[in-house]
Order: sequence, then C-alpha cells, then structure tokens
Amino acid sequence: MTALDARLSIAVGAGDRAFSVEAELSLDAGVLVLFGPSGVGKTLTLQALAGLLPGVRGHLRVGGEPLLDTARGLDVPAQARRIGYVPQQHALFPFLDVAGNVAFGLPRAERRGGGPRVRALLDELGLSALASARPDALSGGERQRVALGRALAVEPRLLLLDEPFASIDEEGRAGLGRLLRAVIDRHRTPAVLVTHHAGEAMALGDALVRFAREGAASRGVAAGRPRAVLGRVEGVVVTGTRRGPVEALGGGRGRVRIEGAAVEGPEAVVRGEDGEAVRIEVGGERGDPSE
Repeated sequence: MTALDARLSIAVGAGDRAFSVEAELSLDAGVLVLFGPSGVGKTLTLQALAGLLPGVRGHLRVGGEPLLDTARGLDVPAQARRIGYVPQQHALFPFLDVAGNVAFGLPRAERRGGGPRVRALLDELGLSALASARPDALSGGERQRVALGRALAVEPRLLLLDEPFASIDEEGRAGLGRLLRAVIDRHRTPAVLVTHHAGEAMALGDALVRFAREGAASRGVAAGRPRAVLGRVEGVVVTGTRRGPVEALGGGRGRVRIEGAAVEGPEAVVRGEDGEAVRIEVGGERGDPSE
C-alpha cells in the first residue's frame, strides 16, 4: 500500500502577492524530502497536506485513505486527518512542562499523569530527565525532540517535519538526524521532511521532490532518489568576461579564465564543498553534493 499519494494545486494571496504551487508527491515508505531554496512553497505544501490551507485543489491519499478529492467534494478537516505536524518554530506551550507538551494532543483522560505512551516516548527521545522542565529551559535540540514527541503521541498516519534542524548547530543536527530517522523507522511512520540542506536530504530521505520557482509560481521539477536527483547538473549557466586565450587540454577539452564569473543552477550543485571552493562538472553527475 502506498503511504502517500498526492497531487495538489495551492494558491495563496491575491494581486501582486498571489503565489501558486503545483506539487505531485508519492511515497511508498520511509521519508519523502521536499527540497529547494526558501520561497519555493515547501512549507505551503506541508500545510496543504495537514489540511491547514483553504482552497487547496487536487487529491490526497494517506495509507490508501482519501483525505482530499476536490472532484468528489471531499476535504477531511485537519483535526480528523490524523497527521502529525512539527513546525519549524516548535510551537511548544510555555505554560506546560515537557510531559504536558508531549501529551497535549491525547484525550484528556490520558493527559493526566502522562500515561504509558507518554512515558515511553519521553524515554525513547531522551527526555525522561526533563519531563518536568518548561520549554524556556530547553536547548533548541531538546525543544525539537519535545515537538517530535507531541506529534508522535497521537500515533499519526503521516508525520510532517518543517526544517527540523534549522535552529540547531552542526554537531546537534547530525545527532538529532540519526535519532529522527531511527524513531521514524521504529514507529514505521511515513514522513515528509522539508529542507534546503542537501546533506540532510541524502542522509534522511528515501525519496525527494525538488521544487523550483518561476515568478509567482512554483512546482516540483524533479523527483526520485535523493542522490540521483541532487547529483544531476541541470540548467547550469556561467556568465562573465573571458580573459586570455582558450588553453588546449587535449582530447577536445579546453580551459578559459573568466573574470567576474557567476554560476547559476540548482542550489545543491552550486554550493561549495567547504563553503568557499566550487567545482562543477557539467555533463555528468556530481557524486556527493554538500549543503
């Protein structure tokens, strides 16, 4: 059974602020990554999956169950979709402790005293010692684990994660990434994860859709295994002023110096391996694009 099958047409704003997204998503199991720079509609797509946006058109099936089918007039409300959503800013309740935040989505009787499900999640996420702590006493990584626990407590049929490592340093990102993937695998919960970090996409994703924007519209332009999609060199353009003659390298190859060069292309391709040096191999695959 397919975990996720969706074709969504999203429109927000009006006039000069109008923006639209076309997204076609499919996932058999594991993690689907929505990849691309800021402003291409990745978060809007998550919100549409969760049922948080009005006027979304198309279809959505999760675990084979239809949740949206505008041709049939079907649009299951957000609270009935049983989809867990972890927003980028955690959205924890400051007046509740860690255990209370994790238990918040459960029926009232289960919230009191944090039942066995909550205790098991706290233990699994390394939060048991912080059960009585308030969110303002937690680190960014700890808050993210609490938000993840709250989403998992309701046993969702689909988990949505919006830039889950955005507020965490590099060392913390790697550890949380491993924990996140292990938890998803143990619970067998399919997930959709938003990131613009190619390394995270390849480490965590089983499938990937890359989004690109043109003017006031965005759409998924490539889909497949993360390494295959991010390794493609598509639409790379180099501009600048040639300085000096073309140097013959043999085998029909040549090299030229370009002053004031600028390279435009997929973000995963043009980013440098160490943040400074950039090497682009046009006409082939770039083996391991970094962030």
